[in-house]
Amino acid sequence: MTKVVLVLSFSLLCFLAKAQDFQGKADYFSKRIVKKKTEKVETKTKEPLDPEFQKAVEEAMKKASEKQYVLTFNKIECIYEEQQKLDKPEATDGMSISISFSSAGKKYLNVKEKSSVVEDEIFGKEFLVVEPLVKPEWKLIDETKKIGDYNCFKAELVIPVSEKQKNDYDEFLKKEEKKPSLFKMDKPEDKVVTAWYSPEIPVSFGPDNYWGLPGLILEVNDGDNMLLCSKVVLGTKEKTKIKAPNTGEKVTQKKFDEILKKKTASLANEDGVIIFEH
Repeated sequence: MTKVVLVLSFSLLCFLAKAQDFQGKADYFSKRIVKKKTEKVETKTKEPLDPEFQKAVEEAMKKASEKQYVLTFNKIECIYEEQQKLDKPEATDGMSISISFSSAGKKYLNVKEKSSVVEDEIFGKEFLVVEPLVKPEWKLIDETKKIGDYNCFKAELVIPVSEKQKNDYDEFLKKEEKKPSLFKMDKPEDKVVTAWYSPEIPVSFGPDNYWGLPGLILEVNDGDNMLLCSKVVLGTKEKTKIKAPNTGEKVTQKKFDEILKKKTASLANEDGVIIFEH
């Protein structure tokens, strides 16, 4: 009996060593999906916006959504992070508008420990959002296509509206009855996510928070944005140690949302706009 236990223990150690020895990197870029319905910026006076201004806003939003990321992985864990780039100053004769979309920091997943750690911040204070991993209920679909050199299969995931989204929308409607808001909120709906994964890369990870398929996810479409893989490098000679983020106060997602809501409410004026004073 002792021999059997020793053999099993040795086999497990060998498996974990091989799993962590297998490593790769995947580069992704985000692309905003342009919908048929033109997005409009509303004003308090309801006066039509200058076409040049509207175009400048749309271009700024498109540019702000285009980001680059890198996913470093082995068979047990991965870390996903945005690649910072320095924008070159652009000369323009017309109107220029700059928009920035904030995003979370590094995202770490560990399928062995069934945990995730995400860097985030609230007005300069750093947090680590720690949550247990819950495997997504993907629906595998019998469709294939090529992405680069890899044969990929299709999968879909329905993400239902969360209680937080429902509560936020209810609060918005109550405020809207008393006084029309400058910034409108659409009624939240279930989100259908389409992914393409390749079993030729035997890891269950992907960009952002998407994981749980029998192969690396190379493309994701959530209806508003797309995440596309531009490059995959496997078996690199220089091994990168994958480490979970460790700077910041550890909180659950629920606690983080509560802190953010309270802090935002304390800084917002009656129109819900946050004013920064210098």
